[in-house]
Amino acid sequence: MRVRTEASGAATAVSSRAPATPATIRSYARIVLPVLLLLFLLAAPGLIGSYHLHVLTLILIYVPCALGQNLITGNSGQLSMGHAAFFGLGAYAVAILSVRYGWPAFPALLAAAGAAGLVGLLIGLPAIRISGDYLFIVTIGVNLVFLDIVTQWVPVTGGTAGIPGLPMPSFGFVRVRSNVDYFYLALAIAALCFLVTLAITRSRFGKMIEASRDDPVAAAACGISLTAVRVSVFVIGAAMAGLAGGVLGYFIGFVGPSDFNVQQSLLIFEMAILGGLGSIWGSVAGAAILVGLPEILRFLQPYRLGLLGLIMIVLMIYRPQGLLGSVRITNLIRK
Repeated sequence: MRVRTEASGAATAVSSRAPATPATIRSYARIVLPVLLLLFLLAAPGLIGSYHLHVLTLILIYVPCALGQNLITGNSGQLSMGHAAFFGLGAYAVAILSVRYGWPAFPALLAAAGAAGLVGLLIGLPAIRISGDYLFIVTIGVNLVFLDIVTQWVPVTGGTAGIPGLPMPSFGFVRVRSNVDYFYLALAIAALCFLVTLAITRSRFGKMIEASRDDPVAAAACGISLTAVRVSVFVIGAAMAGLAGGVLGYFIGFVGPSDFNVQQSLLIFEMAILGGLGSIWGSVAGAAILVGLPEILRFLQPYRLGLLGLIMIVLMIYRPQGLLGSVRITNLIRK
């Protein structure tokens, strides 16, 4: 009896030391890696120089844009390419309210997100009737219209001269004064948008979004309102971009039309594609690569754009769903 008990105990000990399965390793990685990344970001101002902190701040500012773009394109399946218009609308809202009317930062940022979300609603309602590459072209037109408005509406937007002299933002008794403060502000906004996106994608509403992307006919037959779902995603993605634009305006201290052209929309679109459509972490990776890589390759200044283009071409050939994504861009184009 004792021998049998000892044998069973030894077997239990051996089984407890059995190698972890790939699923177990992935589950641990999903917990450990984000914690390590957060700890690094919190300690980054003391670990890296001022220039690299500046680049990291820009990456964090673009993360909400990439998240919003990915919600619209990756999760909802809408080929939108005018995200820089929402990005710029948020920046101009903050610039006008803070410079001309003396609004504090918190309500100005809320207004930036609200204004971008409202315009996203106005654009999303008629644009929802078209899809695929037609929607792609329409949203490019939206970006061009936005640029024309901010260029021609000189008394409000300053025209091509833009709006300089944005004040340092303050939140009650907390005033953002240094590059380190701007970094933590960008980190807080990026973390907020990340958590909101995570909550959406893991909720019942997130399943409805993906259902409307994968099989609109079946989703409608199950009682899902395709218009309500897609327009809601458009509003959320636009609001995130507007919030990020407000932070960018404060960070740079200047808002002008050249920062929100179609090339900027293309950059944000590429962040979602490169990182991975339908992947939250892919959005973060896409922003980090497309903002950080040109700085890393600064010694190859004449060839940087060509190398980035080559990376995109190779990726589309061998991994059209992006680095961490699950949705192929070709499937969305066919729709």
